[in-house]
Amino acid sequence: MNTRRISLLILSVMTAVVSMAAVTPDNLRGHVEWLSAPAREGRRAGLAGAVESAQYIARQFEAMGFRTQTQEFTNNRRNVIARAGTANRYILLGAHYDGQGKGNPSASDNAAGVAVMMELARQLKAENLPVSIVAIAFDDEEQGLQGSIHYVGNPVLPLEDAQAALIFDTFGRPFLDLHSWTLFVLGTESSPELAGVVEKRGQADMLVAGADLIGPRSDFAPFAGKRVPYLFFSHGTHQDYHGPGDTADRVNYARLAQDAGTIANIARDIAGLKQRPSFSAEERYPARETEALNRILTNTRAERPDLPPAYKLMFDDLQQKIHPGAPRETFQMAAAAILALATPRFSPFMLDFELEPYYEKMKRPDIAGAIQAESKKWESFAN
Repeated sequence: MNTRRISLLILSVMTAVVSMAAVTPDNLRGHVEWLSAPAREGRRAGLAGAVESAQYIARQFEAMGFRTQTQEFTNNRRNVIARAGTANRYILLGAHYDGQGKGNPSASDNAAGVAVMMELARQLKAENLPVSIVAIAFDDEEQGLQGSIHYVGNPVLPLEDAQAALIFDTFGRPFLDLHSWTLFVLGTESSPELAGVVEKRGQADMLVAGADLIGPRSDFAPFAGKRVPYLFFSHGTHQDYHGPGDTADRVNYARLAQDAGTIANIARDIAGLKQRPSFSAEERYPARETEALNRILTNTRAERPDLPPAYKLMFDDLQQKIHPGAPRETFQMAAAAILALATPRFSPFMLDFELEPYYEKMKRPDIAGAIQAESKKWESFAN
């Protein structure tokens, strides 16, 4: 057999292995349905449903051939840590498995993120990458990122050996319940190398933005605090976020599997970098962030003609202001307005403490007054 035929045979075998290991909608569905079943009672940290979920995740990783351990911390909480490979350098995959508690299935937030993490770990393990694969299911994210904070303070593996941390949270539902689909990718502003990888794998429905637009609201934040290069992936919030309607049957598993494939490509590229990506304190925000934010504002106006007056006024104003070189605060206020609309039950904080003061400072009492009126509609839910 000549060299060319041997090369083709090796390529064929490798392609078959990758195909067999690929993330499938059915596998994702199985994990999400188990984790969000009524028997788990919403997986609130410290309670029986969360403990059972940790045990389930550990069993799944063991069946995949990972070495697993639990990391106990306060009040009956635990992280589940799985590792495959012997290389010192590793890619870390992370997602929180705790939820909102009884009556809240917490399927998209974050059973779906855990499902993506587990299935990606399985796929990448089969590919013999030049790095180890470390997957961590964090407990108690919902009450202040407690699991990830505990891990970075007590790492099982040296944080300086992490090629990057890829964190998944709130997956499988369209942002703002729009017809269009958005895969958010945050964190590239802190690492030119990761920015290059994401740019290479960019696609039309990907919104690459600075993490400051959402603040430290998920498990990427403790890793950023330790200067670990990171990427945060999410499909964003929706009308059932943190509510009883966040059920497994409403997750789009086909799109979930498709985006898992995109993330797998990003992970492979990161694994192949000759040096660990840098972490820069001087943030360089994505060039297409302006276009992406304006696209969401435009799509929302088109699909939601019944927008409350406060949001119509804010969206009109912000679309005039958002442009390359605009003050960073403008981008942050646009994100706050979009996030407040996405989850109106939780909007009073953003409306009262971010958006209304901003428009008072801008000397726009008409918009500030409309924001105040909108906030009052939801105060009873917030309390």
